[in-house]
Amino acid sequence: MIYITREDFPDIFRKHVNTVHRIAFSIVRNHEEAEDIVMECFTDLISKGEFSDEQHIKAWLIRVAENKAKNVMRSARVRRNISFDDLTGELSAPQEQPVSEVLDMVLRLPDGLKTVMYMFYYEDIPADRISKTLGISENAVYKRLTKGRRLLKMAMEEGNA
Repeated sequence: MIYITREDFPDIFRKHVNTVHRIAFSIVRNHEEAEDIVMECFTDLISKGEFSDEQHIKAWLIRVAENKAKNVMRSARVRRNISFDDLTGELSAPQEQPVSEVLDMVLRLPDGLKTVMYMFYYEDIPADRISKTLGISENAVYKRLTKGRRLLKMAMEEGNA
């Protein structure tokens, strides 16, 4: 069992902050909103405080970041506001790392597929851990991976045609 302490928190933050930000930004497409979501995720992490292992922390953060980002996108504030960036066609801050085309395609998949594909391929979380984190069977994880790969293949073939 891992307990989040003051001494451990900075290391955990450094290890997972980029992943959490990437997930949040891929959904909200706004750096300021993504940064707010990152802070909320790590605040919640401190509140939860107890995890079975390092992979559990990572999977939990991924899931929470995705849910918080979706909540932001559903909020009335986001729907009725148009950002200055959208009006000018520029990003508010330069991206530190360009998002790969494949990752961008993965993040455009339907929610259930996107989460499983991201956790499995980009975060190297094993299928059994994904199934426990998402509350689905391990067989469902493999089915979603198969369907996600098929959709990615079709999208790539369309792009090359």
